[in-house]
Amino acid sequence: MLSTVFRLLARARHDRALHPRGVQMTGELTGSPPFPAHAGVTVRLSKGAGTGPGKPDVLGIALRVPTERGDWDLLLSSTGTGEHTRLLPKFVRHWRDARLGTLAPYRYRGELVWFMAVPDDGELPSRFTIHLSGKDADWREVAEVTLHPQERTATPVAFDPVLNRPPEMEPAPRWLAALREQAYEGSRRGRQES
Repeated sequence: MLSTVFRLLARARHDRALHPRGVQMTGELTGSPPFPAHAGVTVRLSKGAGTGPGKPDVLGIALRVPTERGDWDLLLSSTGTGEHTRLLPKFVRHWRDARLGTLAPYRYRGELVWFMAVPDDGELPSRFTIHLSGKDADWREVAEVTLHPQERTATPVAFDPVLNRPPEMEPAPRWLAALREQAYEGSRRGRQES
């Protein structure tokens, strides 16, 4: 059922079911585990529903990080930052007001972890820091990404956190991961059909 809903939505939009319009560019990441120490990354900034400039929406950052075990697509949406509010999408007007989180955790080294990106103060950010927390929502910085807005990429990347992730980053809980898999599979099929 969920796969069909996302397939029809993507087909109607002739694009992704969610975050249909965005700006894609390159960047440089410096980090500590679970991120590589240094990597060239592809980044996409977008709005969930695709509302116009200055209108509230769920903002999103998609990040493709090359790792030793393949690409890692990390997708983050504007959320709260507390133990419970980080689980909910949050509508914001401006990037500078957004804190972008993974909504659902990953299981990494036996622990549940969430990620959060904090953009700089630019209207379109040129830099953001990535933070990690466990169940306690005690955030610590683990990476920094500097964007190259002038290096916008013409060929769109099909970010997919279900297919593109390191094996040690297991989406959790399993029931939610299964739903996400259906949603992404439906969106992929809908884009192919449009």
